[in-house]
Amino acid sequence: MRALSAVLVMVLLCTGALGFLVKVRDRHFPLEAVKELKELMDLDEKNPQLTKKVVEEVCAKPLLPPVFRAVCDNEVERKAVFYELVEVFKYIDP
Repeated sequence: MRALSAVLVMVLLCTGALGFLVKVRDRHFPLEAVKELKELMDLDEKNPQLTKKVVEEVCAKPLLPPVFRAVCDNEVERKAVFYELVEVFKYIDP
């Protein structure tokens, strides 16, 4: 059910200048930035384990796409947004 809700929340929008955007909750992220995040998180594709430590580590990386800085700064929403993005990772190529 979680995966289904993530798929429903995730919407790819085509815009002229920005390309594809991934929508998670009330935020929109460029598809390329999501792909970069996927590489930075380096999770096991078959069994991705998103822990608080993983989120903290990825937020501390200097190569984190700037679009995710606001998410990292928001402790209340940080894990939920990254959890939904991990669900999105299953549907995109690196």
